[in-house]
Amino acid sequence: MTSTSPQKPLFPSRSAAGAMLGRQLNKRNRPPTVVWGLAPTGVELAASASEALDCGFDVVIGAHVRLPDVGVVGAMAEDFDAVLDPGFKPKFDLLELLDEALDRSRRAIKTERLLFRGQRPLRSVEGHTVFIVDGHVTSPWKLLAAAEAAQQLKPSHLVIAAAVSTRAVQERILARRLEFSCPSVLMDPAGHPRPFGDPQDPGAERLRSIVVARQAA
Repeated sequence: MTSTSPQKPLFPSRSAAGAMLGRQLNKRNRPPTVVWGLAPTGVELAASASEALDCGFDVVIGAHVRLPDVGVVGAMAEDFDAVLDPGFKPKFDLLELLDEALDRSRRAIKTERLLFRGQRPLRSVEGHTVFIVDGHVTSPWKLLAAAEAAQQLKPSHLVIAAAVSTRAVQERILARRLEFSCPSVLMDPAGHPRPFGDPQDPGAERLRSIVVARQAA
């Protein structure tokens, strides 16, 4: 559905949003299936979606590529190449800064991977349906980077999913000819002020996500 941004939460909790996504994704399900939760914001939803789908669950690590005085210009996931905004055309004087930004993103991914998966690599998804799940999305780049990583691993079917996204995110994903499933698409580019009824505490959310991810190890 397409929505404005009212103050009332769109979902009572992240787990409830994940269960709803799982039911919605079931229409596109072609087993064997695995749900990837984009860390940290998609992990709780992905775990709940995988329960609804009765399928495997894993955690994918991504990081934005951010340049000083420019902002986010793309993202990368795991050890795969970065996905950059095609509208970003760096001049010569920015190339060194871009290389530094890419290195920072790689280091961030390594650190996050140890927290969320330890030394374990992503499980094989060759021949599987892969659903990549996130929560409240106002920037497409980490999801697009995760999709790029998944495509390199030869899945049979790939779908990007989010509980809440902006119209701009939806358009970016569809422009890449990727399937996108989202029950709440918002016109406001800032998204929703409170998409989930859980307490708005990023630190607590991150800790819960790490615990859930470790349980999937």
